[in-house]
Amino acid sequence: MNTLHLELRTATARQHQDLDAALAGGLDDRDGYVRYLLGMLALVELLATPPAAVDARSAWTQWFDPRRGELLRQDLRALGLLPLAHGLAPLPASCWMGANYVLEGSALGARVLLRAAERLRLREPGLPLAFLQHHARRDDRWPRFLDELQTLDGRLREDAVRGARHAFGVVADGLIQKESA
Repeated sequence: MNTLHLELRTATARQHQDLDAALAGGLDDRDGYVRYLLGMLALVELLATPPAAVDARSAWTQWFDPRRGELLRQDLRALGLLPLAHGLAPLPASCWMGANYVLEGSALGARVLLRAAERLRLREPGLPLAFLQHHARRDDRWPRFLDELQTLDGRLREDAVRGARHAFGVVADGLIQKESA
């Protein structure tokens, strides 16, 4: 197993469990779905600026996906919501891959969440699912991402852990962020 992946999982296990608990049954109704979208928007905004090359690691920019933010805002607008700005401090470039670990990993869970959202859409026709459909797509991003994580060493490994912990906190805070209608 990828050792940094294991280190990140261990370092963020409690936060991951807390977030899973906060989202349990969260896509059973419209309010829970909105909370999920707002939490993901906070995370996407944290990662909105692709990192500058850190120690010649320009390959990191391949993980930047501007469509995520566009689709999240599109879905929230379709729900009649205008999310308030999160006002997040810029993320140090050296922490970006650790924070992105949370987003890339969430794509695996998004496959399960998409099925729940599709069931919700049966009760709420027209429920927008553009973000979840994009985020849950099956491809080889996760294994490639883990391979890239494994190349980090020294301070970058420590910063990746800091970035992942920070990202989980941002999502948790985003779940309770207020929106305006």
